[in-house]
Amino acid sequence: MTQAPLSWWGEFHNAAMEVEYRTSRLPEFERQARLVFLCAAILNALFVFSDWRFYGQPHFAWALAARGVITAASLFCLALLRKPVTLRRLNVLCAAWCPPVIAASAVLLIPQSEAARLILLALPAVFYLTLPLPVRWALLAGAGFSAVTLCAHLFGGNDSAPHLAVALAVTTLNIVLALALLRISRLQRLEWVATRAASAANRELSEKQAMLQTLLRAVPAPLVIIARDSGQLMETNNAAREFFGHALANPKELLQGLVGDTVPAACGQILQHETCLPQNDRATPRNVLVVETLVVAGGQQAIIAIVVDITHRKKMEAHLKLLASTDPLTGLINRARFFELAHEEIARSHRYERPLAVVMLDIDLFKNINDTYGHEAGDTALRAFADLCRAMVRSPDSIGRIGGEEFALLLPETSRTNARALAERLRAAVASLRIDGLPATITISGGVSEVLPGEDKPDAALFRADAALYEAKRGGRNRVVLHL
Repeated sequence: MTQAPLSWWGEFHNAAMEVEYRTSRLPEFERQARLVFLCAAILNALFVFSDWRFYGQPHFAWALAARGVITAASLFCLALLRKPVTLRRLNVLCAAWCPPVIAASAVLLIPQSEAARLILLALPAVFYLTLPLPVRWALLAGAGFSAVTLCAHLFGGNDSAPHLAVALAVTTLNIVLALALLRISRLQRLEWVATRAASAANRELSEKQAMLQTLLRAVPAPLVIIARDSGQLMETNNAAREFFGHALANPKELLQGLVGDTVPAACGQILQHETCLPQNDRATPRNVLVVETLVVAGGQQAIIAIVVDITHRKKMEAHLKLLASTDPLTGLINRARFFELAHEEIARSHRYERPLAVVMLDIDLFKNINDTYGHEAGDTALRAFADLCRAMVRSPDSIGRIGGEEFALLLPETSRTNARALAERLRAAVASLRIDGLPATITISGGVSEVLPGEDKPDAALFRADAALYEAKRGGRNRVVLHL
């Protein structure tokens, strides 16, 4: 909030702001005015009894009348303050109280006694510092009181010896009181501006906190705020309570599961990573994306973690990856995936200097099966052959369908001789295989080869195995040929 500049006398240059300031303090000003009027009435009433000791002296009657004027004016103003007043009415009332009081005080100070001089020096403070007038009015009232009463005191008697000293004392006192009034006025307004700014800041902070709380509750993703060192759960939302369940009872363990060692290095840094969490104390894991940042809250570092459940997405990704690498009819890997695995196995074979064999297999006269018994029977034969291959090969081996009725085996840690033996066992098993819906038996032909040193691609080995396969076809089918 912009602070309005203050004038040299301590009030706001902006009249509206000055009115706002004095209006905000109106109850206090009103109590102060009541106190001044009440004290003035009581003290002057008491001084009437004190002044009886001067009964019979020339000044007694004037002093008694002056006391009466001050008492009457004070009681009258006090009576008017019994009703709620506005700022303007209070200013007018206090200003109207000053002239009769100043005049009556001047009469009281005509005697050049020590008591009169003491009062002459003491009473200006009432107008400068206690009467709730605007600053300029207070300066005028205080200076006017001193000027009028000083003149009455100095020129009302015959003793002229202390005139200069009294005048200098009164002048000095007025300067001190005026400076004190200006300083007090300035400090009070600065305090008011600071208080109003602090209130506005607190109100704005409260509004922002309420807005953040609303946003926190409205965020559909689970959100937790956990102290980094103590592991205290500082804040959470409904989505987090529903998602984590009883895991929130141990926030430190939850924090470790969410962020692990990936804590942001500095406040404001945002990190994100994927992890796997148990869901609601069940054994079924949940894949989540965790977005985290480091903040300072309550005097300590805390981690804000937003959790996005990506379990369904991960399942879809795995399913799509499976579809992209799997033959939909047989469930074996497809041609593209087979060649990817072949490159990996060739690199591993060369690195560890271990053998790697490849086998090409083809169902004999498969077109006749489709033409004679239909494509459904042909599909059944393909699936049955794929199941048989999966049952007879090792887990490190790879089986792929690379064509219509063509299959390939990738056999790590296997020499071509052992690969041929496996192919022969497969051939024999297929020859004795009985397939539902297919009256006739099926046979296969195979070609076996081995990846040679220096070959970094599977093409050459597969080409040799394919050549051996076609040699088996030309040799009468239902046989396995080893490429030499």
